[in-house]
Amino acid sequence: MYKEKRFSDDELNKANSMDILVYAESIGLELKRSGRSFKVENYGGLYIDISGKKWNWFTQHKGGGPIQFVMEMEGKTWVDAVYTLLGNEKSELSIRPRIQVEEEKGEFKLPEKNDTFKHIIAYLIRARGIDKDIVYDFINKEKLFENKQKSCVFVGYDDNQEPKYASVRSTNTAGKTYRGDIKNSDKTFPFCYQGNTKTLCVFEAPIDLMSYLTLLKYHQVNDFSHHMISLGGVADKALDYYLKQHPEIKSIMLCLDNDEAGHFSCQQINEKYHEFYHMQKHGPIGKDFNEDLLAIRNNHQVSQAREPEDAYGVDQYVEEETEL
Repeated sequence: MYKEKRFSDDELNKANSMDILVYAESIGLELKRSGRSFKVENYGGLYIDISGKKWNWFTQHKGGGPIQFVMEMEGKTWVDAVYTLLGNEKSELSIRPRIQVEEEKGEFKLPEKNDTFKHIIAYLIRARGIDKDIVYDFINKEKLFENKQKSCVFVGYDDNQEPKYASVRSTNTAGKTYRGDIKNSDKTFPFCYQGNTKTLCVFEAPIDLMSYLTLLKYHQVNDFSHHMISLGGVADKALDYYLKQHPEIKSIMLCLDNDEAGHFSCQQINEKYHEFYHMQKHGPIGKDFNEDLLAIRNNHQVSQAREPEDAYGVDQYVEEETEL
C-alpha cells in the first residue's frame, strides 16, 4: 500500500540547506572562529564548518548536517528536527543538557586467535601491497594477529603492555567487508610503531600506518625512526594519551586521509595542539596512503609523476603548517 511521504523532496532539500551557524546562534550557542570552522564554546570538541553545512563533535564521535545538529542540540526526532528547520514548528530555546552519562564498560577481551596467519599475510601483502617484513614485524610484536574468522586484528596496549584496544578488518576482497572495534575497546591505547625521535606521525587506520612504512622503504628511507600511531578514526583520544606517555615528543606530523573528515580533523587537532607542538602535515595524494601505495605498485603514471621521492625523506617531508 502506498504511503504518502511526510516531506517533499523540495522540503528536505530546504531543511538540509539551512545554515547551521545561523541556527546555532538562534538558540544561543556561543561560537568562536577557529580557522575554517567555528568552535562551539563549552561543548568540548564541537565544531561547525565555516560553510554552515556540516558539523563534527569529535569527543562524542558524532557529526552530520543541519537536521542531525537540531536533533543533537534539542533532543528532537528526525521528523521534528525537519519541521523546526522548515519553520513549521517553533524551535525551543532550551538547549540540550551537556551532562554526559558514560556507559559502564565491561571487560575487554581479545578475540580468539586462529592457528595460522596465512590469510592476513596474504591479504596485507598481496591485496594491500604492504611490505612482508613490516607485516611480520607487527605479528612478532603481537600487535597483529588473525582471528577465527580469518580477519586482521590490530592491537593497542597500555603502559603495562596489557591489550586494551583492538580493531578488526576482514580479509575478503570481494563482497561485503567488515571493519570495527572489539567490544569494550578503549581508543585511548593506539595501534602504534615505537620510535626514538621527537616527532610523532598520526594516521587514521593501522593499514595507513603500515602503508606509510612501506612507502618509506620504496623511497629507500632507511633511517626513519619517528613514532607512529593510528587513531582508529579521527578523534584525538589516542594522540593525547601517547603524548603524555612520551614527553620527549616536540613535533606532530598529521598524516590523515585526504577527504573532508581528514581535513576537518587536521584543523581541529592543529587548533588544540599548535601552541605546544610544532605541527606539520604530510597528506596522501589519493584518499589515503594505501591508495598511494597501490597506485605506485600498479605503476600508475599519474601517481608516480606527482609524488616526489624526497617527500618521504626523514628531514624533508612535505611540510606545511596547517593554516587555521
